[in-house]
Amino acid sequence: MMSFRKSILAAALLTVAGAATAASVTVQFPTSSATVVGSVGSISATEIGYFWSVARGDLVSENYFATGLFNPSSLSMNLNVTQNVLSSGQSVDWDVLVNNVDVGDWSWSSADGTGLTNIALAFAPIAGQFSSLALVVKNEVPGGLGSIALGLDTSTTVSNEVPEPGTMLLLGLTMAGLAASRRRQ
Repeated sequence: MMSFRKSILAAALLTVAGAATAASVTVQFPTSSATVVGSVGSISATEIGYFWSVARGDLVSENYFATGLFNPSSLSMNLNVTQNVLSSGQSVDWDVLVNNVDVGDWSWSSADGTGLTNIALAFAPIAGQFSSLALVVKNEVPGGLGSIALGLDTSTTVSNEVPEPGTMLLLGLTMAGLAASRRRQ
C-alpha cells in the first residue's frame, strides 16, 4: 500500500504533468516585405502572386525577429485568396513551413473561389525561437490552366505550450521531496 507521503507526491506530479499554458505571437503574413516568387510577385498594393509552379520555385516567405516565442507547436493562419483563375479541376498545393520545417499542407482549387480561409495546424515542437513562415508551392499547374493570388497583411498566430512558472516551482519541490524520501528509505 502506498504511504500518505507518496500519495501526495504522486498527486503533485500528476498536477504538474497536466498544467501548461499556451504562449502565442500574432504576426502579419504575408506582408509587402515578404519574399515572393511568382509569375508577377507584387500585383498591387494589396496582393501578391500569381502562384502555380513548383518548377519555378513559387513561394511566399517572411522572417520575424525577436518574437520571444520558443518551441512553436501550432499555428492558425488566415489567408485571403484575392484571385483564383484556376481552370476546372486544377489546384495549387502548398507546403506550410515554420522555421523552414514542413508542418503541414494547404491546397486551393478552382472550386474554392476567392476569399478568406483559415489553416489550423498542430505539429511537434520546433526547437528554438519562432522566426519564419513560408508557403511553398509543391505542384505544377499546366501552362494556361491558371493560378491564384494572395492578399497582404492577414494574420497568423503561432503558439506553443509552456509550463506555468508556478508549475516549474511545484515540479522542483516535488522532485526534491521524492529525492529526500528515497534517501530516508
